[in-house]
Amino acid sequence: MPGFKHLAAELIAPLAGLETGEVETLLVKPPQPEMGDLGFPCFGLAKKLRQAPVKIASELAAKIILGPGSVFTSAQAVGPYVNLSLSPSALAAATLVPALSHPDAWGSADTGSGKTVVIEYSSPNIAKPLGVHHIRSTMLGAALSRLYRLRGWRVVEMNYLGDWGTTFGQLMVAYKMREAENPEQAVDVHALLQLYLKFHAEVDSDASLAASARQWFKRLEDGDPEAVRLWGIFRAESLKDLKKLYQRLGVDFPDSAFTGEAFFNNRMPATIKRLREKGLLVESQGAQVVDLAAFGLPPCLIIKTDGATIYATRDLASAEYRQEAFNFDLSLYVVANQQELHFRQIFKTLDLMGYPWAANCQHVKFGMLSFGPGVFGEGAATGSTRKGRVIFLEDVLDRAVEKARALILEGSADKNGVTDSDRLAEQVGVGAVVFSEFLQRRIKDVSFTWERALNLHGDSGPYLQYTHARLSSLLRRYAAKPSAQANWQRLASPLEKEVLIQLTAFDSALGQAVTENEPSLVATYLLELTAVFNRLFTDKERHRLISDDRELTDARMALVEGVRLTLARGLAILGLAAPDAM
Repeated sequence: MPGFKHLAAELIAPLAGLETGEVETLLVKPPQPEMGDLGFPCFGLAKKLRQAPVKIASELAAKIILGPGSVFTSAQAVGPYVNLSLSPSALAAATLVPALSHPDAWGSADTGSGKTVVIEYSSPNIAKPLGVHHIRSTMLGAALSRLYRLRGWRVVEMNYLGDWGTTFGQLMVAYKMREAENPEQAVDVHALLQLYLKFHAEVDSDASLAASARQWFKRLEDGDPEAVRLWGIFRAESLKDLKKLYQRLGVDFPDSAFTGEAFFNNRMPATIKRLREKGLLVESQGAQVVDLAAFGLPPCLIIKTDGATIYATRDLASAEYRQEAFNFDLSLYVVANQQELHFRQIFKTLDLMGYPWAANCQHVKFGMLSFGPGVFGEGAATGSTRKGRVIFLEDVLDRAVEKARALILEGSADKNGVTDSDRLAEQVGVGAVVFSEFLQRRIKDVSFTWERALNLHGDSGPYLQYTHARLSSLLRRYAAKPSAQANWQRLASPLEKEVLIQLTAFDSALGQAVTENEPSLVATYLLELTAVFNRLFTDKERHRLISDDRELTDARMALVEGVRLTLARGLAILGLAAPDAM
């Protein structure tokens, strides 16, 4: 309640002889709703006034005069605290009125107006199906893109594909070997994976294959037409498969976002030249590096002993390009925490190159994903592609949808208004997997279990989706459009006020999620909102949401629509569908 906190601070500060900002930082939420909505502790005034905090609170509360237009209904001393209670009208005016009047703008802000953020995320190696471990970067990055855009930023998304390197020489060797046997061979991502596995199965017994792979990649670097043709086919087939899976996840990359390592191949010579001109390149055992020992970092390798560049060189060229092309105010790299040292080296090298914008580059790191016992018979979600140990994301989503379909059928979904159980199973199954990425802060490792992910009564995506469906069902029964001009004074019970207060925290949750690059804060907020509302929903004796009292029903259904809209907006930010029936 940042707005209400400021109003409370303005009311209390002159009476307490303190600055408004100081009072605002001291305000707390009382432990029980009946005690009030905002509390000011008087302990800090005890020494200054030479009085007991309880006496100070009593005298301070007596000085507070609330006019008829005040957003506060009462000010009372509760022990050493001065507690203020907010009026339902004020809370509704801050939440339900804007939400119902302008639903498409609910949660939006202009805090990022005029600013540009570049967000790199997902960024898989191509020529193979997407591994499940890529879901973390993909969904975290997509959620951040939606959050920044909602808060007024210009967002440039980048999917920095691993579409360059000796792997493509290996694929070309294997392709040519198989072409002799089958000239019409398929080249979709599954076929490309088999080519990759074939190469590594045979390279140990035939050393010449490795040399041939290096030669093919050299031909690619030199622009050889056949090598370029094959690389183009491999890349196009990979993108086709990636886009299909991204669509399933609700992630919509523009075509311009697929700017992989290959794009920067011709830009690296200029970057290397600038490093030399700055006197940053030094020789180390035949390689060219940037010495970072003075900053407690190992050297940043730029050119290997054989004269080839590596991904660090391309990352430097890519950073320069992003600033030149987009003039960003912030550049985020949503990459696993194992790459922390790499990005520290890159950002420090950019700083030494004299780029002030290097300070605006941030590594948004995250922990690992693993599967709990019995999920796939695996202990971890990652493994060696060349040994065929990777669990593919498509397989996980398919399994989730199967389990969601069984759950829907078990619950006799047809009687709950579901008309397309296949579509619902897809929404719930994919949503369960996606939401598991946001259950805790991104830096922590995630251990995935089906029981937790598909729990309709716990902290899960399906639980939030089910709540949204229940709210939608209520609104269908109401059979009217909730009004932004209801009599808000009728929402006077402690539980109703608690829901209203929770709705006021939506803007703050979104703002904090952007400030900390932490989409999990949105998930936490949605779970808290749902928990509060479900207490009201299940208290049918005192809170019949639809009754013969039309005025009360109108106010309560406006509250229902406010919660539903907030839940739908939050789910969309995280990449989950909001079913109307379930």
